[in-house]
Amino acid sequence: MVLSNKILQFNYVLKAFVAYIVIHYEDLGISEDQKDEIEPLWPAWGPFIDAYSNPNEHNEITIGNMNLVYVEDKRIVDGVKLQIKSNPSIELSPVDYANLDIPKPKKKRTNVPVLNYAPVVSCVRNTHLLPVYFAADPNHPAKHAKPEDADAIGVKICYTEATVTAAPELDDYRIQQQEGKTEFELPQTAGNVGKKLWVICFYLSPTGEAGPDSEPCFIIIV
Repeated sequence: MVLSNKILQFNYVLKAFVAYIVIHYEDLGISEDQKDEIEPLWPAWGPFIDAYSNPNEHNEITIGNMNLVYVEDKRIVDGVKLQIKSNPSIELSPVDYANLDIPKPKKKRTNVPVLNYAPVVSCVRNTHLLPVYFAADPNHPAKHAKPEDADAIGVKICYTEATVTAAPELDDYRIQQQEGKTEFELPQTAGNVGKKLWVICFYLSPTGEAGPDSEPCFIIIV
């Protein structure tokens, strides 16, 4: 039974996030209507994660259902996080950062030039709806650590029909949430089975500047 680390981690994030929003929504600039939309996310999540993590019920249907709920709930949670972080009238406390799973801003290193080379991207595992990628340092391909001056891995993806052979135009790719580790999952929804997934990665400097793109890596989603 293969479980997504991202989904398991999000399980704990969602529980704390919803509970904290329900109590502190006014202090966080959240309207009551928005709070009422967020509150049901956690109880609705329960049956899906229970079936997904139960060896007797873990199958293609429960995996597909879980991934669909994960993608949608994460979209909502990430949007609310961005809303809170972007509100200039709110000063988040250490407790806020912890319970909302918002990284506390760290002092950025300055005068660190963006790397002038790209990682080498490969799919290291392609199980049902859960491809796993590795963005390797071309200078040290066996190491799993990022290069010293890379703060994160940028990721962008594109879907095409399986019969497409030429890589999509760069404008067709969508930026994803950056990754802190060189090995990462990209959970998929059942509607994408049979499509070709193209992935490009790039290094991000400590000041957020993007380095050159990698060559696209593609797989057929199963």
